[in-house]
Amino acid sequence: MTKPASQVLILCSDIMFSSQITGAARQCEYTFCTVLSTRQALAQLDDSIRQVLLVDLNQPSLNWDQLKSIHQEHPTLVSIAFGPHVDVEKLEAARAAGCTEVMPRSRFSAQLAQILQAALTEEV
Repeated sequence: MTKPASQVLILCSDIMFSSQITGAARQCEYTFCTVLSTRQALAQLDDSIRQVLLVDLNQPSLNWDQLKSIHQEHPTLVSIAFGPHVDVEKLEAARAAGCTEVMPRSRFSAQLAQILQAALTEEV
């Protein structure tokens, strides 16, 4: 089996929303992996391929310290956090943890395919 050139890591336990993300990844022909914790995400990171980490800010097992460590240990990792636009505290916490981009869930959902393509095709 050959190694993928890029991969979408999905940190989201919402089955319905996660299926929307995996559908967009399939449509764009990206491989993907769903993880349920920042610890699992860390185990899947591979600096030899282009990866994007999608972080659902409603994820119950979200560990902010581990998320910050992920960004420190993998500085080229593109990470996109999304959550309710009214949850300003979580959106700010994601920025403080080092997420590359933070956006309301509605924008993320509406522009999902474009967001994935931009994250996985930009030069590091």
